[in-house]
Amino acid sequence: MDARLKAFLLLNACQCFDGRAVEALAQRGIKPEDLLEAPALLKALGASESSISAWSDLQRDGWAEREWEKCLKLKVDVVCFGDGRYPKGLLDLSSPPLLLYLWGASPLDDGGVAVVGTRRPSTYGLRIAKELGRELAAAGFVVVSGGAYGIDCAAQEAALEADGSSIAVLGTGVDCVYPSSNRRLFERLKESGLLVSEYPLSSQARPWRFPKRNRIIAGVSRSVVVVEAPQRSGAMITARIAMEIGRDLWAVPGRVDEEVCRGSNLLIFDGAQPLIDIPAFCSLLGGNVIFEGESQMRELSVEEKLVYSMLKERGERTVDNIASEAKMSAADAMLALGMLTAKGLVASSGPGRWSAIR
Repeated sequence: MDARLKAFLLLNACQCFDGRAVEALAQRGIKPEDLLEAPALLKALGASESSISAWSDLQRDGWAEREWEKCLKLKVDVVCFGDGRYPKGLLDLSSPPLLLYLWGASPLDDGGVAVVGTRRPSTYGLRIAKELGRELAAAGFVVVSGGAYGIDCAAQEAALEADGSSIAVLGTGVDCVYPSSNRRLFERLKESGLLVSEYPLSSQARPWRFPKRNRIIAGVSRSVVVVEAPQRSGAMITARIAMEIGRDLWAVPGRVDEEVCRGSNLLIFDGAQPLIDIPAFCSLLGGNVIFEGESQMRELSVEEKLVYSMLKERGERTVDNIASEAKMSAADAMLALGMLTAKGLVASSGPGRWSAIR
């Protein structure tokens, strides 16, 4: 570990500084590593006595050396502000992170598409998140999100299942699994994607850390999509930051009588682009979209075409609904659903309910 990296690790651990602090030092002709020999220079940044004391305690205790040893053992990379690999999109933020811990197989750039939303989505919201994740991955985009319950993990899991890549920006250390139920997702992200955090290793979940990480989601993304979000939510924080730094912002229209859609609907009212066609959205972004609907429809039986078109146009249905509206027997409806499921066109969206997924 060189002196510069040690200084960055210590500055970051004090949690009082960001990339602009490094710029302020440079304007005074001070390099971060100069602080190792003269911590009093922190006063040039307006640092409090408590911050200077924390720096000194961490340095004296050998914290940075132990932190770096853990990174090497886990094969966690660290990218610092000013490095060539530091995502340029983060420079658009008013408070860019000092450094990022990276754990995984994928590189970190700023060309991904963020898919964010509530931890308590509707069945429809989950379906759209999965379809977005899958279609974006198929079009060659990296799906960026926060690895949380609900919309986040639905989009990221779908991207990985489509043999794509995904980046999770965490509100904990990259070696902490939160929520614990997403352990399998995090393991898959390390294999085929990337875990990202500005927080030191072993940093546990704290309420204030999650809103702060949302700026990184916006910063490393070229576009941000809000699927479903209440008016007060982390996804809305990400959306506001995206607008502030000039990212393309999209929102999925939702029911006007659902609180879970109030925030995302308001974004459209305030100028976000409504996302009403996922393949067209991916094409507009410049992805490698394959429009295979027509050829695939030609391969379907009459009953399969009828059931698929109904679910696509009218939304979620039960077997009885389908049989009644399509004027076919329940057995024929079930057979058609089974064939459509095998072809990846429909899926169960709840007990006894079915939805089109493409």
